[in-house]
Parts: sequence; structure tokens; C-alpha cells
Amino acid sequence: MNSRSFWLSKEVFIGLAVAFIIAVPVFVFGSAKVIFVDKDANGTEDGTSNHPYQSISKALDHAKGGTEVRIKNGKYKENITIPKDVKVVGESEERDKVIIKAKNENKPAVEMKDESKLSYVTIKGGRHGIRIMEDAKAHLYNVVVKDSNRDGIHIDAAKTDKRHRILLDTVEITRNDRAGIFAEKRFIVLINSYITLNKSDGVDFAMGTEAWLENNSFSGNKGSGLKLVLDGSEIWSKKNNIRNNSREGVEVSTYGAIGNIGFKKATIVKNGRYGIARVARTVAGVSAFGGLQQGTGVNVNRIDQNGIGSVSSVIRGF
Repeated sequence: MNSRSFWLSKEVFIGLAVAFIIAVPVFVFGSAKVIFVDKDANGTEDGTSNHPYQSISKALDHAKGGTEVRIKNGKYKENITIPKDVKVVGESEERDKVIIKAKNENKPAVEMKDESKLSYVTIKGGRHGIRIMEDAKAHLYNVVVKDSNRDGIHIDAAKTDKRHRILLDTVEITRNDRAGIFAEKRFIVLINSYITLNKSDGVDFAMGTEAWLENNSFSGNKGSGLKLVLDGSEIWSKKNNIRNNSREGVEVSTYGAIGNIGFKKATIVKNGRYGIARVARTVAGVSAFGGLQQGTGVNVNRIDQNGIGSVSSVIRGF
């Protein structure tokens, strides 16, 4: 399959996959059990709307697969683990109305297990804001992650298939002490999101990652906007805005193995060094950038006003 037809196939596949993930929770949770949480509740606690639990953790202790935990507006100081097939959601679509602040700063504020979902909340502090556990499929929608001591979202490794997919939709990841998102080898869909003002890279993906990135902003990060590894990866992107990062807009490195990374309709401007830096980590990597693809014609990228240049020659990082 040539690169053009592969790109189109990938784009159609990811679009269908995202539509499926967004549609499924409505069906799955339409008749599910709901457990209520209100930090200001008094008296009996049984998780009903009249007698909600006072803490999210207590509600999660009673949550089984298919349960929705609905949180009343307020600030909750605790570290939580979302069990398998459980959904945690703030009561308001204004995501700053429910704040989960890590009580123990040496642990993630939120840990997510397989098939877990989180929406309409703000996560603050913790070793990581959110840690998605090994082999877990997870879905975040309309969530803010800020002020963690390390990565905003830390994603452990899993197979790169639909069964282990991570969907991040309409998330804001900001002011974390390391990367906005750090991911080991994974299948990741990141759309409609803002990754800004983190103290390291906006996104740092390991080799072998499969990802679709669309309509995101990566700006003001102290490292690069995107830090990617070509080897074994299939990363495709469309309409991303990558600007004002202290180092590169995008750093692509390789050790010499085959992979594909492609950009369409990207805006990569005003970054401190290169718009796109190509970094070879081995001698074999010097001639391995054939899989780095850029859009042409109506899909051309805008890459200008970067500190050193638009696209670097191959930089030897060994």
C-alpha cells in the first residue's frame, strides 16, 4: 500500500474508531447504576441521591463494572483509583466545578484501570495528575490536568490495538513539572485538546507508538511541543497548532528502524529552535528519515518564524 492510500485508510479508520468510542458510553451507561458523591452531605451514606457518599474513594469502593460515579460540585482532597469498567463524572459540564486535589503528593492523583472513564473534572497535583495503568483502555473527556509533580498524564505500556486504546478528547494539560503527556508504547487518540505551559515537553511518545493527533494545540512548553520516535511508530496528525515552545516545535528521533510519522495542515511557528528537528541516535539513523512525511497541496504545513530554521538537516545525537 503506498503512503497516500495508507494515510487515507488510517484517517478513515481512526475517525470511525473515535466515533465508536464516543457513542458507546451513551449506550453502556444509559441504564447503569449511579452512585452519588457530595462532600457536604450529612448523615447516612449509601450512595443514593438522597444519601450520597462524602468521598469519591468511598463511592469507588462500592462501584462495580458498569457503574457511574457522579460527583457534586466541590473540591475533593484525595487520591483515587477508578476500577475496571467504572465511569467518574462531574455533575456539571463546567469542568472546574469539580476539583480532585491529590492528598498524597507522592502518588498519582488519579489512577485509571481498564475500561475506566473520566469526564467533567479538574485534576490537581500528585506525582502524576493521572496515571493510566498497564494494559488498561481508558477514555478522558473534558478534563483539566494541572500542577502535578511529574507528568500531567502518564500512560503505561500496552499492546497497540483497539482493545488497549487511549482516547483523550477535549483535555487541557497545563503547568505540570514534567511532560504534559508521557506515554510508553501505546495506541493513542488525542483530539481537540490543549497541552500548554508544561515544564518539559508537551507530549513525549515512546518508540512503537501508534497515534492519531487532530485539532490540538501544543504551546508554551519548556521542552518541545512534540517529542516522537520514528522507530516502529505509526503517528499521523492533522490540523495541529504547535507554537512558542522553548525548544523544537517537533523533535523526531530515530535509531534506524522503519516507521512513519506524518503531518497534514500543521501550523508550526515561533518555536525556540527548529520547527521540526530530525535527530539520529545511531549511525543507521542518519539515513532513516524516509518515513517522516509532510502534507502537500491543500494539506501543506505552515512552518516558519522558528528560532533556527524550519526543518533541520539530520542532527547526530550520538
